[in-house]
Amino acid sequence: MVEALVGLLAALGQVSGVTLSTPVYATVSALHVVGIALLFGPIALVDLRLAGALRSLDVAAVTLLRTTAKIGTGLAVLTGLLLASARPDEYFANPTFVAKLAVVALALAQALVFEVAVRRVGLPALLGHSAARAIGIGSLALWLAAIGLGRWIAFT
Repeated sequence: MVEALVGLLAALGQVSGVTLSTPVYATVSALHVVGIALLFGPIALVDLRLAGALRSLDVAAVTLLRTTAKIGTGLAVLTGLLLASARPDEYFANPTFVAKLAVVALALAQALVFEVAVRRVGLPALLGHSAARAIGIGSLALWLAAIGLGRWIAFT
């Protein structure tokens, strides 16, 4: 399965031009950082609100922050795939990269569960729920770990 993914990413790298052009790679890399910022900045505020801090963030503010984080997630995932497509064999042989993928998968799974809960019981109920603190702290820890591992990839 990993071999098929590596092959698919290698083909994506050729088609997108990310492997053929330094300016394209640099642009995709910059957009990846923008995506991470649009993801992490808002989600950190939401997570802090869930954890019991920033109580002045009302439902409308949290909703706007969640929407911005979703846009950032889409951009970060798309550009991350393009960056990985530049050298998929090297990336998948790097245990730090694999760990980052695992942490991002966990963070996205937690976010998906949170989204389902929001749809079922509503955001106001979740903001006041006793489990919100654990959700917020867990999400914040996962995204911080993903960012740290992402930076560490360059050194491994």
